[in-house]
Amino acid sequence: MSACIYPELLKNQTFPVDVRQRAQTLLDACGERSVGSYTDSSGLNHVRQSVAEFITRRDGVPCSASNVFISSGSQRGTNTPLSYLNPSGEGDVPTGVLTPVPCRHTLPMMLDFTGVTLEPYMLDKDRGWAVDMNELHRAVNTARGRCQPKAIFIMDTAVVVV
Repeated sequence: MSACIYPELLKNQTFPVDVRQRAQTLLDACGERSVGSYTDSSGLNHVRQSVAEFITRRDGVPCSASNVFISSGSQRGTNTPLSYLNPSGEGDVPTGVLTPVPCRHTLPMMLDFTGVTLEPYMLDKDRGWAVDMNELHRAVNTARGRCQPKAIFIMDTAVVVV
């Protein structure tokens, strides 16, 4: 990171070659070769591509960089897609998000802030906090009576639009 912030360090032979190459690759991917340059709102494409390739290798399922969103923190990363789901915060039928119980303590506040209805589904503690599909179907059916479910939180900071 220090070599990306202060590129003169790339000339320093103290850093291993692979570190200098990685820093150079990141700088080349940045506009104006500066980590202070603007990027797409979803993050630096080179980094998103690296994350997508990692997920593909790890999970054995293709992942596209266009489906990777990098943010400056979990709250920012949660609020941004939620604001897309409910852009005006108004409507005849409220937007709902299926949310695991237990969940992190800031999640209900973030949903309220974006005008989205929290629709809980219970995680199965005895199975290592796994999602039970019957419970998920129950939550969707219950939610449909109060709101229009549009997304599900499937882990602490990930939102998947349904």
